[in-house]
Amino acid sequence: MRGSTEDRISLLKKTPDLKLKLFSKIVFAALLAFVVNSFVYFSFGNIYSSKILNSADFQAQFKSGIYQYRKLSGYFLMGIYDFLSSLNIDYQIFKLKFFNPASDSKLYLSFYILNTFFLMLSAVVMVMITDTKNFVATSSEKILLIAICIFTIGISQFVLVPYDVSSYFLLLIFFWFLLKYLEQTSVKYLIILIAILAISTFNRESSALSISLAATLLYAKFGIKKESIVPVLILAIFFSAIYLGIRYSQGAFTTNDGNLYLKNFTDFKNWLGILFCVVFLFLTLVLAKNTQNKNLIFLFHFLSIPYIAMCFYAGIIYEIRLYVPLFLGSLFIGQLQLSKFE
Repeated sequence: MRGSTEDRISLLKKTPDLKLKLFSKIVFAALLAFVVNSFVYFSFGNIYSSKILNSADFQAQFKSGIYQYRKLSGYFLMGIYDFLSSLNIDYQIFKLKFFNPASDSKLYLSFYILNTFFLMLSAVVMVMITDTKNFVATSSEKILLIAICIFTIGISQFVLVPYDVSSYFLLLIFFWFLLKYLEQTSVKYLIILIAILAISTFNRESSALSISLAATLLYAKFGIKKESIVPVLILAIFFSAIYLGIRYSQGAFTTNDGNLYLKNFTDFKNWLGILFCVVFLFLTLVLAKNTQNKNLIFLFHFLSIPYIAMCFYAGIIYEIRLYVPLFLGSLFIGQLQLSKFE
């Protein structure tokens, strides 16, 4: 009895230290995200996305075709742009250099603010994921994994879009609440997962990867049983309803802007994009804890085949941002101790 009391006193003494350590990691991760993104935006000239760096060309591209359905972050970006327009800022202080003379410093700065904000939030959620009891790694390994993710997202931003980094944040926070659901399969957490999925789908249809992630981890815990099948079906129904509802409200059901399948296998740049995907998939497998984790990474990719197929059909594989959500999910899946789900 005395030993038990001493253990509780010892735990209470350790708790403030643990909270301080977690807070320190959160601050470090957020600052690392800020520093990396700041260097990416202010130290390199953007060639790839130079054509859309003014309001007119941005609106022309992102309010047509498949882009018109990705609403949420577009509103955020233009909200930031309008706010900056109301301020009397001398943009010469940023010493920005553009390849296109029509580029607008305010729009570029809006991209920077939006994507840096969501990268910092993503970094915070990564710390929270690595702090769960299911995530087994040393303190150094956790920080290094977070750093890998931040740098990977940073280099992928040679393609400037308003919705990618926010979609990573939403995927990661879905992952965090999914781990909580696996610990305690309550309706409360399922409702939260549905809400996150709904917001994600208004942001970008790649939110479907959240369903693949849920199916992977639910299978890891329950196998093929109603406990895994029912939540996945519920998530799939909500995704489908929102996906179709957005298109119905627009009066169009465009799913792509042309068949790029052949181009993705013939252009040298797209070969480089495919190589990136292969190398970064291999990285997640090398870092995975054991064979079971590796199998779950493969399962996650298998369940994501519809997304991967659409990337090859309607996307440009050189835009490595398309693989980043799969990379993030796989990297964290690889570090989970599956026995703790049982």
